[in-house]
Amino acid sequence: MDLPAQGPGGSTIERWHLIPAPMIDAAGEQLSQASYQEHDWYSAVVPGTVLTTLIARGVYPDPDYGLDNLAIPDSLSRQDYWYRSVFAAPAAFRDRDATLAFNGINYAAEVWLNGRRLGSIRGAFTRGSFDVTGILRTEQINAIAVRISPPPHPGIPHEQSVAAGPGNNGGAMAIDGPTFIASEGWDWIPGIRDRNTGIWQDVRLIATGALHLRDPQVITRLPLPRIDTADISIVIPVENRRTTPVAGTVVARFDGISVEKTSVFKPGITAVTLDAAEFPQLHLAAPRLWWPNGYGPANLYTLQIDLSSGREPSDSASIRFGIRELTYELSLFDHDGRLRRVEVDPTLGTLHGERLIDVRHEAIKRTPQGWAESLTPAGESSPAVHSASSESLTPYLVIRVNGVPIAARGGNWGMDDSRKRISRERLEPYFRLHRDAHLNIIRNWLGQNTEDVFYDLADEYGLLVLNDFWVSTQDFQMEPQDPALFLANARDVISRYRNHPSIAVWFGRNEGVPPPILNEGLADLAATLDGTRYYTGSSNSVNLQGSGPYNYRQPEQYFTGLARGFSVEVGTPSLSTLESLRASIPAADMWPLNDTYAYHDWHFGGNGDVATFMAALAEQYGAGTGIEDFERKAQLMNYVSYRAIFEGFQAHLWTENSGRLLWMTHPSWPSNTWQIYSSDYDTAAAYYAVKKACEPVHAQLNLPDFGLAVVNTTRTDLPNLTLRSRVLSLDNRLLGERVDPVDAPANRVTTLPPLLELSRALRRERLALLKLSLTDSQGTLLSDNVYWQSQTRADLQRLNELKAQTVEMTARGREAGADTLVTVRLINSGNAPLLNAKITMLDEAGRRVLPVYYSDNYITLLPGEARELDIRCPPGTSPCSRVALRGWNIVQRDVAIAPSHAQ
Repeated sequence: MDLPAQGPGGSTIERWHLIPAPMIDAAGEQLSQASYQEHDWYSAVVPGTVLTTLIARGVYPDPDYGLDNLAIPDSLSRQDYWYRSVFAAPAAFRDRDATLAFNGINYAAEVWLNGRRLGSIRGAFTRGSFDVTGILRTEQINAIAVRISPPPHPGIPHEQSVAAGPGNNGGAMAIDGPTFIASEGWDWIPGIRDRNTGIWQDVRLIATGALHLRDPQVITRLPLPRIDTADISIVIPVENRRTTPVAGTVVARFDGISVEKTSVFKPGITAVTLDAAEFPQLHLAAPRLWWPNGYGPANLYTLQIDLSSGREPSDSASIRFGIRELTYELSLFDHDGRLRRVEVDPTLGTLHGERLIDVRHEAIKRTPQGWAESLTPAGESSPAVHSASSESLTPYLVIRVNGVPIAARGGNWGMDDSRKRISRERLEPYFRLHRDAHLNIIRNWLGQNTEDVFYDLADEYGLLVLNDFWVSTQDFQMEPQDPALFLANARDVISRYRNHPSIAVWFGRNEGVPPPILNEGLADLAATLDGTRYYTGSSNSVNLQGSGPYNYRQPEQYFTGLARGFSVEVGTPSLSTLESLRASIPAADMWPLNDTYAYHDWHFGGNGDVATFMAALAEQYGAGTGIEDFERKAQLMNYVSYRAIFEGFQAHLWTENSGRLLWMTHPSWPSNTWQIYSSDYDTAAAYYAVKKACEPVHAQLNLPDFGLAVVNTTRTDLPNLTLRSRVLSLDNRLLGERVDPVDAPANRVTTLPPLLELSRALRRERLALLKLSLTDSQGTLLSDNVYWQSQTRADLQRLNELKAQTVEMTARGREAGADTLVTVRLINSGNAPLLNAKITMLDEAGRRVLPVYYSDNYITLLPGEARELDIRCPPGTSPCSRVALRGWNIVQRDVAIAPSHAQ
């Protein structure tokens, strides 16, 4: 019953009970008395949603399995709930101000403590803070009661099936604005029966003195193009809840630097500014910069702020920040109607008191490639705006970090988890998978992932974030009906998360521009509360490419016409692994494809209609004869498609393309469309195709002309490289070979002439394999890549002639820090290539071990080739004991993992 010891963030209230409000006849005044006797209440999961609790207590089945979501009544979204906790407040709260803080509820809450109504909270993305000084009973029993109401417009979910298709996306919940709009059901998530109602983030009790810290802001400024120094500015709002002035001292410390300032704080909120003009130690030499993944380390600093009054500590906060500066290259109209290619520095503009970009509806004008915003009058002559030379990218956005243009490659997160299970332990593997796949940007679609852990992990893993607010598709979805509520939630989000270096852009709306009252309100908030980032009303079309496509397209189209410029959404169907399918679909429903697959987002119709995928699979490899055969062929096709999406982007990097994000990289539940891994952390062929294509130094084949290219997206020039291209028949005859010397400048793509040897071989053989090997001057392998190319699509059916072979395989394991490192060696001793060799880590009982991290997978081995793959098995999972192997033309087998000293 006692609260945990007071920490920097306060004491967490952990023991909660839950009951549907219609089941009791009691009010908050009664429920918030310690003497109230509970009957039939559930032990609640907090942080968590109502449905999470009801599943944990066995009331409803796991909705992720089969069609079990249909067994859960949608009426859960149409009733209120009571949460209740009883606790003893520790002695640390005696003679101190006490604050009860809610970090996130959905959708509305009325809060009571010890028989007193404290107030209300409305919106999923705003905090609730209540002064409970004099109400909290120190070293006595306290009772808190919270009435939670779901969004008032829950809508009616569409239930996917073969006949009904995926249906419309969302519906009525868009009216409610700041909530989990997708939980009404989308084409990648079913209707979540409680609409994620509940206390979904933690609740804390905080003891302070008379002075309270609000949301500090850390602003970092670089003298671009130089990055050898940085100026740090810290703005610290301090609240005095007394009726008379209170003297106080602020001390800020980071990385051995300490500054302090004493002020007299009037009642209300007063901001204290600490900057390099007043404190020279805030001018840093040789700062450790924060870089996106692949461009450098994601360095972070920890700022400790201590606030005291007299000799007594009053409040404290610990904040992580990164030293980096964002600038943006894009095309903007001036007052004469000229479209100018410029680079814009919002941080410098804010320093001069200038807003640089006009995002109002009337300032958005059509260009031949879409729409573009305008410069403000101040922006037209500001030193924070200067001309850029990349006219071929007009009008598209380029994100620059520390002066370096970032080849933005990543994907969308619709929702981290369908039921908002968002512990760090649950979410971190997904971020690690993104980093390991060499991705550097993710989109917080519709703001559905707006929480501390999301941004913390993005900071740590070097992933830029495109951050939406809660308005969906213009002229399709309904508009939020309460602008004041919407903007209040947005104010809190910007104030709360503005110190995260990962956040790169604020998007007002998914696909379209918000209504003027919201668009201009959001622009004002971004400018006044942040001032260091670009705000734009739309996630597509305005200085960005339009959305899509979402269905299967032939690989060469990603090189020639699809998703040009900065494309925020492009997708193609992506089947989960056979192992993940078996974990989420009952055995009786595994084949043929049916309503259970449709419910798990294998779309029969709609944006991601699998019709083109199924037709192409049948033409190229033959129709699937069972789930094992179909999954094998789908993985081979997915590998080709997902590699092409990013290789097509890189083929025209900085001439036509500056960003490409998958729709989607991340699934919120066991889905079978638009993702590169499964919600259970299993990684399909699409994942390794992306990992291959996005490696920082990469050799690739461009389509449709078979030109070769070397991509270097590092900040280091790489001279004196050698690219070897070998064209081989299915029976391992050498059909052609070429060796090219290559210099690969930093952050550029180097294009080489078409590989005529491949064209000639295809005319003779109809099908051939191409092996690319890129080495440095010392002969060290930097990149390799294998393609199976055909003269016509139907010629790919010759791959079915490859007979299944037995692969030599050994596995050995050793400790590597906290992980177990398993090295698997595969040898192709046959006379034919082995395609899509997939290994899976198993425990002693033969179950998959998840998550684990493979250096590569779904690999191709030519005759005589050997490969070693490293797999990291982290602590907290079942021990990795065996390795299973399967593939396109591989005899399935598994072997035990031997200790590293064994042979």
